[in-house]
Amino acid sequence: MRRIFQIDGEETECWLSHDGNELIVNTPDGAIPCQLDPTGTPGGHVLRVRGRAQELRLAVGPDATFVHLNGQTYAIGRVDPAERLAGNDGGAADDRIVAPMPGVVVSVNAKPGDQVKEGQPLLVIESMKLETSLIAPRDGVVAEIPFAAGDSFGLKATLAQLAPEED
Repeated sequence: MRRIFQIDGEETECWLSHDGNELIVNTPDGAIPCQLDPTGTPGGHVLRVRGRAQELRLAVGPDATFVHLNGQTYAIGRVDPAERLAGNDGGAADDRIVAPMPGVVVSVNAKPGDQVKEGQPLLVIESMKLETSLIAPRDGVVAEIPFAAGDSFGLKATLAQLAPEED
């Protein structure tokens, strides 16, 4: 089944298949044979693609999968096709940074009233023993960060909110 994923703000369509020996990631640009083997550590895997092996860690939440690779974290969100068909293209919801899974705030890097740039880290969270930086989805002003370092939060809690854009 084809899926739409959002990786670092960019949407891409892909789907997985299996040829009996290995996984195949299918994209509009072609097929990529790969292999994903568990390492025995929680969330640990070795990804083999085109003769290269890379160690990574995965943390799967209800709305996103976090991939920790080469010292960076990538949030891979799943786009709901029902919302897409209903014409909900995000809008103000894109100004909210919501918790992809329950966790704890490790650090807060901005406060209400701060001007932020797209991609700027707003806070760092820990979920399932993995730290993830949550970033500003666009340039703007921070309206709210209701949690402090050490605070626990639940699934889909609003961790930060940008002020609405002025027209």
